[in-house]
Amino acid sequence: MELWKSCIFLFLNFCIQSEGIVRTSYGNWNIPKIGDRNIPSFLIDESKNQFLLDGLPFRYISGSIHYFRIPRDRWDERLGKVRALGFNAIQYYIPWNMHELEEGNHDFSGLLDFAEFSMMAFHKYGLWTILRVGPYICGELENGGLPWWLLNKNVTKQRSSDRVFTREVENWFEILLPRVKPLLRKNGGPVLMLQIENEYGSYDACDQQYLRFLRDLTRSLVGDDVLLFTTDGSAESLLKCGTVEGVFPTVDFGPTDDAKEIENNFKLQRKFAPNGPLVNSEYYPGWLVLWGQKKQNLPSPQTIINGSQTMYSLGASFNYYMIHGGTNFGFWNGAETEAPCITSYDYDAPISESGDVTTKYLEIRKWIKGLTDWPTPPLDVPGNSPKGRFGKIKMRLVHSVEKLKTLTSLGDPGDCVETDKPISFETLKHPLGLVAYQAKINSCGNLTIPSFGDFVHVYLNGKYIDTLTRRYYNLTRNSVIIEGCLENEENRLFMLVENQGRKTFETINDRKGILSDVFMNGQAIQFWTQCGIKLPLQEDFYFRKAMRNNYRKNVKSNQKQGVFIGILSVDAPTDTWLDTTGWGKGIAIVNGRNFGRYWPTKGPQMTLYIPAEFLKIGENSVMMVELEGAEEACTSTSSCIADFIDHPVFDFQ
Repeated sequence: MELWKSCIFLFLNFCIQSEGIVRTSYGNWNIPKIGDRNIPSFLIDESKNQFLLDGLPFRYISGSIHYFRIPRDRWDERLGKVRALGFNAIQYYIPWNMHELEEGNHDFSGLLDFAEFSMMAFHKYGLWTILRVGPYICGELENGGLPWWLLNKNVTKQRSSDRVFTREVENWFEILLPRVKPLLRKNGGPVLMLQIENEYGSYDACDQQYLRFLRDLTRSLVGDDVLLFTTDGSAESLLKCGTVEGVFPTVDFGPTDDAKEIENNFKLQRKFAPNGPLVNSEYYPGWLVLWGQKKQNLPSPQTIINGSQTMYSLGASFNYYMIHGGTNFGFWNGAETEAPCITSYDYDAPISESGDVTTKYLEIRKWIKGLTDWPTPPLDVPGNSPKGRFGKIKMRLVHSVEKLKTLTSLGDPGDCVETDKPISFETLKHPLGLVAYQAKINSCGNLTIPSFGDFVHVYLNGKYIDTLTRRYYNLTRNSVIIEGCLENEENRLFMLVENQGRKTFETINDRKGILSDVFMNGQAIQFWTQCGIKLPLQEDFYFRKAMRNNYRKNVKSNQKQGVFIGILSVDAPTDTWLDTTGWGKGIAIVNGRNFGRYWPTKGPQMTLYIPAEFLKIGENSVMMVELEGAEEACTSTSSCIADFIDHPVFDFQ
């Protein structure tokens, strides 16, 4: 009987090999044998615990760099700096929410043309791509990369086998993965492997059915001859929940001088991938920053190098997260449990937010240059781009915050809806930024909002009262005493509600806006008008308004909130930073482009990065939508000041 079984096995194996298919634990490759150099492929040689690229042994030193956080005109420069380090690959996420901001409308153009990003990296710099398709990506991005409109779908639990959620993922992958497929190595492209989900073991669902769904859906769209992988923290419980059969498990962990700790991290990976290469998918040379953060605990350049050397000596492949961070332009920053992420995504990465070479960069490059067996040695150190100090400009107040609801895009009313009770951003179908809520009240007193997200800027008859906070570190405030109502008249209660970024982790149904009744002295306020504020505003309209009116007539000594306009004169565009010191909290817009949020009263980010590509020779319009009050920037009734300097400022105090 045993001889009979052996004969059957040999016969079947002969048939399989004659079909030219190599079967492994992580997929089936249409090649005659392991090590075939004639067919483009990327797979794992389990007998030798190594990657094979086009049949040859391969490992990578890569860096995370996000196309969507970099001006498109700077892709070439930043990719060149990655290659000059001696790296042979890049890694990036694909954010579903940015590509499908409105349900059913997909955008892969301009800044979102990830295919062009990878092809540029490959053809010009020889950099391979390690692609992370999600659907959840984290990346400190708004809602972890998941679209806001999923919250209107009655999804019980995101990132699970909830059928409502998986149906939407199917729709997205059926759009996305056909665009990825031509880029795959088997088709001659630069994409070596695809990560599904992201650090799923850290999510409380631990839903293996969901992971199997992602695995099978991805394979159905790209083929089972594509290497899929997962990434999880280096703990057994995380790997247990984050891995799935047939998908290659990798780990992530940060720098340490303790070689034994690194070895133990890889032993955990080896427990779940006994016949595969060692891989650290996220090795952290820096870290994210939150608004209000008072200190940073960052690894030294030497610790980064020591950890890198240990991983290299063990034969591992590894990826620096981030090698270059970039910027959360607009409203794309996400939020953590304690506080929202800042606008800058500098990450204290080896390549700075503005693309500059740093001390960390030089040390990593020096280390790689000393590796005698590394096949892609570093290139010459690239130069940094010029920076400009353009100085101070006067900012003119053109209207109050309250008028945002009636003077939005092109000076026309925004999307306004009247209801008995206030409604959320999602119900209003307004994804990001700001929504204005207005109602009439007959008396003042204790204003209470039991549920909202995230910040409610409260005004009475055009005067700023205070800000309510859902949660900011240990601060939670949902009520304020309002005084100053006009007797025998209706008073305007105006509230500007700010979505400061949906949480990235833990993933929750993080709805924004006013989510309950609003009470005055215990009585629910009825009849609301809510308007989605469309930013950026049409600056030409405001510029003309500012130039027609005398500044002194517009500014009242007690009015330091509102929309301010100024003109920045530029002879030669260069990178610069808008120093928001002295302002309160708001949004900065230059030449009609939203450069993100500022909040210098909390810090630590005091400046906003303005790339040269977004400036022009001559007059550049500057708009600041100030929500709480530019107390120090507006020290008189004749001027408010904005300053453009030639370096970033972070104040961790």
